[in-house]
Amino acid sequence: MSFVELEFHGVHTMEPDEFTCALFRWEEGNKFLPIWIDSDDAIKIQEYLSGFSPRRPTSHELLAEAFQRLTPWVSSLRIVSHFEGVYMASISTSEGEEFDARPSDVIMLSLLLEVPITADEEILQQTAIFINDLDAEAYFGVVIDHTVETDETGTESASGDAQADADFQQLMQSLGVFEDDLFNPGDSLEEPDEDGGASGPTSN
Repeated sequence: MSFVELEFHGVHTMEPDEFTCALFRWEEGNKFLPIWIDSDDAIKIQEYLSGFSPRRPTSHELLAEAFQRLTPWVSSLRIVSHFEGVYMASISTSEGEEFDARPSDVIMLSLLLEVPITADEEILQQTAIFINDLDAEAYFGVVIDHTVETDETGTESASGDAQADADFQQLMQSLGVFEDDLFNPGDSLEEPDEDGGASGPTSN
């Protein structure tokens, strides 16, 4: 299995049936993975995201504390399988122990322990869906930043790969071709004089 990190974009209620889903984004594929969760779990996650702090520890906070005290650390939180619309998750420790879990439990632990959630890339290829930027913002409030990669001088990369552009420029220079040769020809264009005629190249 090949696991890739997901961006978590909160819990959303889908009309008209008011089903609740946790929304993840797979950056590399520019696709979204909605995972349906129980409404009670959705409320707990939303409360935590809003900054609500209960007087007594919740079951997830107790579980997070137990992992921190009894194991060296939780090494990964994963979406590992999918069957007929149901996703299964797992919690792995740095000692190699693995625990079966629901996605909603993994989400809460991810927030409490600040451990990212990953998913099997094969699952993403099968179930993740494309949502264009306008719909992502309109329906889910998700704003996608498609920043154009820049080179070291701060200029935009023509190909989207600054290193490739730099390598190409170096190759052209090794052949004696420079950018000024392409965009500033040595022979100046004739400029019209005051009478509308053409004058020759100006001299210093």
